Amino acid sequence: MKRNGYIALGLFILSLIIISNIGGPVSYGFFFFTLFVPLVSFIYTIIVYIRFKIYQRIDTRTVTAGNATPFFFTLQNEDVFTHSGVQTHFFSDFSSITDLDDEEYELMPHTGISRETLLLCRYRGEYDVGIKSVTVTDHLRLFSITFRNRETIKAIVLPRLELLPDSVSPENVIDPAGSLSRDRKLPDIPVRGYVPGDDIRLINWKATARSGKPQVRTFTGEASPACRIFMDSYRYSEKPEDHLPLENKILETVLALTYFLAEHGIGVSIRTYGERLNSYTVNGTEDFEEFYNAMSGFSFRKDNTQKAFFAACDSDDTITDCSSVIYILHEWSDAARLYSESLGGYSIRQDLYLITDKAAAPVTGSGEHMGCKVIGYEDRISEVLG
Repeated sequence: MKRNGYIALGLFILSLIIISNIGGPVSYGFFFFTLFVPLVSFIYTIIVYIRFKIYQRIDTRTVTAGNATPFFFTLQNEDVFTHSGVQTHFFSDFSSITDLDDEEYELMPHTGISRETLLLCRYRGEYDVGIKSVTVTDHLRLFSITFRNRETIKAIVLPRLELLPDSVSPENVIDPAGSLSRDRKLPDIPVRGYVPGDDIRLINWKATARSGKPQVRTFTGEASPACRIFMDSYRYSEKPEDHLPLENKILETVLALTYFLAEHGIGVSIRTYGERLNSYTVNGTEDFEEFYNAMSGFSFRKDNTQKAFFAACDSDDTITDCSSVIYILHEWSDAARLYSESLGGYSIRQDLYLITDKAAAPVTGSGEHMGCKVIGYEDRISEVLG
């Protein structure tokens, strides 16, 4: 295209030289030819840009990340002249089109070109998919105009649920001795005096400090979850290309671990933060759909800092009811470290799943019960746990 432009410019300059030195009708005819042909080409490009039609659709606006959905589009020429050099460009940051690259088409008058393929969305969220822009080039390839598609498709993408294989053992995730926690009950009376043989994890340290004598909880009623998951809900960047992959992988990890534990009969309590401390309980797979729906619409916010999150968790006295704690965080902050250290005396297994594509800094100050796994944005959780 640049070559043709240079040729047209060179011919125009040549026509000016001929007019200046020779003159005559032939010279002026050549001058007007080199002047008006590019002008007509430019006007043609503008007309195609205004008149060109794009029709596209997907089967449903609500799709699941990682699952392909049918995608259809039509390029339509409704004029009496040919539309040449029409090239499509697709959104590619968060989605991809199967077996279809940025192609250039030539559309005859009153005809169209239709394509049917598959659309794959990579991350949970709401964003534009399909045809992003179109480039129109004239017949002589002197001019091209790229314009944004005026009628884009905005897809609502739900998080993917990764089912962990049978080769993954619950011992890779939580304390294998946590069956005691699953059999515990909700408090009937707050505390009672400690007697030899009581599990020290049942000690209520605040009541013990007030009375000066060891006090333990007593339980009855519903079973208490054996595992507690703390989910980071802070929005670390306002740029979609930064926060969408991170938030997607945090949710995928929470969903995968929660379903895996529920499938093995292990109750899970999920804590996260959104202006206040939010709690979700999944005691079995029958509870999972409600939790999945809640996570599908969950909002990460700038105000949901780890400092505010773990400060709210400090007032939760039921933490000693579980045998394992899982942190699913983007970074190991001072707030997380201090909270982890506060659990050091309860013999609770602690595991950290660090969701990051950067080199992870050493996890310090968490005590001897902490295990750490780093998960990249494109990693499969089953491979990390395998």
